[in-house]
This record gives sequence, structure tokens and C-alpha cells, in this order.
Amino acid sequence: MKSILLTGCSKGIGKAVLDKLIELEKYRVYALSKNVHSIDLSVPNVHVYPCDLANANETEEVAKKIIEDSGGIDILVNNAGIGLFKKVEDISLKEWSEVLAINLTATFILTKTVMSKMKENNSGKIINITSDADHIGFAEGSLYCASKFAVRGFADSIRDELKGTGISVTTIGPGRVDTYFNGKKPGDRPISLQASQVAAQVVHVISMEDTCGIERIYLKSTLE
Repeated sequence: MKSILLTGCSKGIGKAVLDKLIELEKYRVYALSKNVHSIDLSVPNVHVYPCDLANANETEEVAKKIIEDSGGIDILVNNAGIGLFKKVEDISLKEWSEVLAINLTATFILTKTVMSKMKENNSGKIINITSDADHIGFAEGSLYCASKFAVRGFADSIRDELKGTGISVTTIGPGRVDTYFNGKKPGDRPISLQASQVAAQVVHVISMEDTCGIERIYLKSTLE
């Protein structure tokens, strides 16, 4: 049974991914989330670890604990992320630092932590949930876009570093999704992508043979 480390799984896309993995009953999931109250702690093969990804030291400690408990992670899904949309002059340094800490630094820490065991096994998958904003900038999106551009660049770079190791690196960039993101709630954007649709693509990548990798997926609602 392969082990998956999944971040940001208390709601939205992460929760939808977790639900699909639970249905499959094929994986051992190590769920990392700041808010764990909405996660069913009684589900077999789901292990929940509370963690504030904005805190780099805490993230590193929890990641090492998961490696210790699991014996190694086969698949990493960097899903957790936040958005903040303001004009540049209205963004505080604290806001800038928090978004980058969660969206980018946590991705770096978790990737670095799981990678050595993947190399030993000559297999592994690293999946990063970015956004269609990982390659297109827009007004009041400077902070969010900077974080997502950076994750895409990070993923592209480590993919090149990992050639020949059996480890695949995938970015999945959805457009607008009908979730709690940016102060909304499910139902506010009915014609946007559904979390389950994005989750289906994540599970598709997870389920692929180890010797075949998808580099990049972009998703957009056909109703928008």
C-alpha cells in the first residue's frame, strides 16, 4: 500500500482528493492540515497531523515526523494554498510573507523532506496544485500570481534535476473553483469548476504507472 502526504485537506480541493482516496481504499494517507476538525479521524489508513504551514519550523518538524511514522512517502500532493488580492501598495510585508510561506515555502520544505526516500526507491510522484494564475498575471493578483509562478518554476526545475530517478513532478492548474477560496463558499460560483473535478485529475495522476509522468495539466470550466 503506497503512502500519500496530502496538505490542505480539511475543505475544498484537498477534502475532495481525500474523499476520493478513501473511496479507493488503496492508499495510506498522511493528511496535513491546520484545521483537522472536519476530517473523520476514524477512517482506516488516514493519519491526520495538525500543522500551520505558515510556520516553516513547524512544517519541517511535522514533515520529519510523518517520514518517521510512514517509513517514507511515495506520493506528495502539495495542495494547501491561500489567496490575497490587493494592489501592490496595499499589501503589507506580513501578508506577503504569509502567502509565500504557505504557497511556496511549505512546498519547498515538504518536497525536500520526501525526496530522499523517493530517490532510494527509484520512484515517486510530486504533485503541486497551482492555478491558471501560474503563468498569467492580472491586476491585484501580484502576490498570488508571484507565489504560483514560483511553484511552477520550482516544479519545472526539480523535474529537470530528477530526470532518470523514476520520480515524476506534475503541476495541476485549475481556473476558478467553487470552493471556500478567497472568502467564497460552495454554491457561490456554480458555473466554475467543482472541487471533485480537480480531485479527479489529482487521483488520475496518482493512479498512473510509476514509469509515466504528466508534467502539467490546466483545467477550466466550459461554462465560464
